[in-house]
Amino acid sequence: MLRHIVMKAVFVLLSLAHTEVASTESSALFSEPSYAKWGKLAVLETKKMYQDASIVDYKYEGRKMLPSGQANESFVLWVHKDTKEFGVRVVMTIEPSTDQLVSLKLTEINAE
Repeated sequence: MLRHIVMKAVFVLLSLAHTEVASTESSALFSEPSYAKWGKLAVLETKKMYQDASIVDYKYEGRKMLPSGQANESFVLWVHKDTKEFGVRVVMTIEPSTDQLVSLKLTEINAE
């Protein structure tokens, strides 16, 4: 009888331990990338600039460190407006030590 209770307790404890590992693994799989904050800002600023358009695609081009110690975060958003589609490159200069935006530049690319 005592052995049966101990076995159940061990089984319950092992089940709980496995659940914690699984939830940790899944949260790592679904965590936001480091550039998510800047990507949201890129989308927001593009929507402001092209109010009657829809954003149909989004690509993170990467971070480039500048000699000044600042960094450029670069994105390309594909925009559909009326009958044309074109890209908009959004380059944000940020101060990595404070995580603050210094400047933002939008440039149309591949306009047809």
